[in-house]
Amino acid sequence: MALEIERRFLVRRNIRHLCRNGVRIIQGYLPQSGDNTVRVRLTDDEATLTIKTRKTGACREELEYPLGVDLARKLLRHSCTGRVVRKTRYLHRQDGLCWEIDVFEGENAGLVIAEVELSDPNQLLPLPDWIGAEITSLRAYSNSSLSRAPIRRWTAAA
Repeated sequence: MALEIERRFLVRRNIRHLCRNGVRIIQGYLPQSGDNTVRVRLTDDEATLTIKTRKTGACREELEYPLGVDLARKLLRHSCTGRVVRKTRYLHRQDGLCWEIDVFEGENAGLVIAEVELSDPNQLLPLPDWIGAEITSLRAYSNSSLSRAPIRRWTAAA
């Protein structure tokens, strides 16, 4: 298993000028048993199956396997019903790091999250001025949680 070290943040202001050449992503989550999360991700021309362990701080183990696009579509349609997230991902390089900016759609529309993968959990991280609150450890903002309880439902429940 590969170790993923990732920190995630809300984006606190309009960053459309940074968002060019995005990739549309549909990702669904298979029913969960235990602490692992199993994700099917589909872009225009490729698909993957990813298994992630529970996070410890900014770290977790991750396994990723290529999937056929047709199989991914079938899994999303039949096995991930009600647990799907749609977003467009933009890559932005700044200060030697590659930020992934996810602009969510559907019931998560309006949510923009920026994440960055690090080589060490203690790596110094210069934060761009458009970065807001850190959400790395907040499970409600994980994509798997957002697939089950999107932000539109948060305000309806309040």
